Amino acid sequence: MAVMEGPGTERARYLLNDVPNRFNDFCHMDQITFVQLADWIAENTQSSTSPDISIEESLFIFLDIVAQGNTFKSAAFGWEHDVSLTQSIFINILNSLLVLREKEPVSPSCPSFNTTKSRWRIIRAIKLNKSRIDGMVKIGDDCGDGLEVNQESLVQALTALNNFIHENREN
Repeated sequence: MAVMEGPGTERARYLLNDVPNRFNDFCHMDQITFVQLADWIAENTQSSTSPDISIEESLFIFLDIVAQGNTFKSAAFGWEHDVSLTQSIFINILNSLLVLREKEPVSPSCPSFNTTKSRWRIIRAIKLNKSRIDGMVKIGDDCGDGLEVNQESLVQALTALNNFIHENREN
């Protein structure tokens, strides 16, 4: 693991080396799949965040918001970053997952998004198909610190993530 020495480093190490069931509860994937995803992102995309923040820490922050349903303010506090950096990390991973969606076809055996969307608390926080006319939805909102993203991009990124988990999960 290429975890650097930044503010969230200890938490990232702790999570990656945690009891598998707790890791799975946080990430909704096993540790091997998580590491494979981090490796894929490192090999196939260019990070726009500080080199002091590892891909693994970035993924954990992204999952803190989409899987755990935390706000940007809460995630920023938990990872010892400011809100704007946390939002930047989120967008970086979202864009990496969109690259994954473009490069890797969705397996015919991958469960549909509708059957797996329950693992992503972010979907419960926003109402799919209730985006604004411009297709944007606000996520991670807590007193105005939410982030507007394109709903279709979010769905495509989570579809890519679901497919990656399906294709690479530990048997």
